[in-house]
Amino acid sequence: MSTIATKLKQAVLAFFVERQLYIRARGSVGYVPLSSRSQIALAVFFLAFAGWFSYATINVIFKDEIAARKDREFREMQLAYENELRRLQLAYDDLNSQIVLTRDWFSETTNSLEKKHNELSRVLEQNASVSNELRQMQMAFSGVAKRNNKKGNVDIIGRAENTANVTLESRTESGDAPAPKVALANEIKSSIRRLDADELAMPYLPENIHRRIANLDTRQRDLLDALEESLDHKIDEFEAVIDQTDVLTTEEFMARVLPESELSVGGPYIPLQGQPGLNSSLHQQLYRISTNLDRLSGLSKSLTKIPLALPIHDYSITSDFGVRLDPFKKRAAFHSGVDFGATTGTPVHSTLGGTVTQAGYKGPYGLVIEIDHGNGFKTRYGHLARSRVRTGQRVEFQQHIGDAGNSGRSTGPHLHYEIWFDGKVRNPAAFLDAGKQIFNIAETYSATPKQ
Repeated sequence: MSTIATKLKQAVLAFFVERQLYIRARGSVGYVPLSSRSQIALAVFFLAFAGWFSYATINVIFKDEIAARKDREFREMQLAYENELRRLQLAYDDLNSQIVLTRDWFSETTNSLEKKHNELSRVLEQNASVSNELRQMQMAFSGVAKRNNKKGNVDIIGRAENTANVTLESRTESGDAPAPKVALANEIKSSIRRLDADELAMPYLPENIHRRIANLDTRQRDLLDALEESLDHKIDEFEAVIDQTDVLTTEEFMARVLPESELSVGGPYIPLQGQPGLNSSLHQQLYRISTNLDRLSGLSKSLTKIPLALPIHDYSITSDFGVRLDPFKKRAAFHSGVDFGATTGTPVHSTLGGTVTQAGYKGPYGLVIEIDHGNGFKTRYGHLARSRVRTGQRVEFQQHIGDAGNSGRSTGPHLHYEIWFDGKVRNPAAFLDAGKQIFNIAETYSATPKQ
């Protein structure tokens, strides 16, 4: 590096060797010596002056063009700056709109979840209340069924072999009593609905937020689907029990036994569409569940108004309802009740709460107890050995009202049991079989693990 600098210095000094500038004036000649440094200084000054002069000359000649070019460059810079500002403003507006949309989405989602939670809480509270009613009813029937020590059906009284053209004799006036009609529960079809992706259309949020909201909504819907399916099944079962008694349709009987306040409905018509916070499908499902809970509660209360329990718990069936061979005349006759063979003194229980309308002797019935249960139902307990109630007394469900015996027109100790509805005698077997269904339902639900 030093060698190159030395050579360069030598080349410059060789070009700018010391010179003399001769000057002649008035006949005399003089000279001015010019050293290398002076020449270098003059050369630098000349070059600087020439550069400045060239720049000034070009600037004067091309002044307008240079100004126009500078103005054009300025406008381009200004336009680029404005474009950048506009881009930043658009980005800010887009971000702000995303924030507003996200805030509104969160607000709408939380409001919707809150409304759903409130509706679910109301429905679940209603379900808990109805479940408590069902549990109490089922415990009562379960207690009755568990006390039963049934030995089997023993038909000790013969029937007429051919009764097609025989005039029937009856100890009491009776109405038509067709064979019990058993209604089977319909098959329950469950349709699990899933949340549409459009309901969660918010692209500015992380995917896990959408997934958590969707999972929560799915769990809520699954809970409602399971609850609705369970209610439909229970309603079918209880309606089948009422239909099995073959006295009235479920609707007619509920209208008779339930207070008018529990059947009366009304209010303005409010369309489901457009309700804030709840989509129409969910609102409709909640309405169906609430309506089903009300119906299930009504069915439960209706079942407690029907004599479905056994009047005696240690027995054998000795004669069924309907046509039989009269044990005394040996002729075909109509038997208006069911005979439970039992030893004398076996406790007899009321099959439903009510008021005793008769407690005393009544012709061929012997010592008899009649109880009016209201809603058109009346039960009769005949051939007793002892009565433990008096006329006008209020009795409760499964109260010990008397003891089985052999009084009146009887061939041996037993209980003659009749059920009357709207002044017509009915087949007790239909009611007893329906009562067994209630017990089976109670066993099924009590064996089902709680969720």
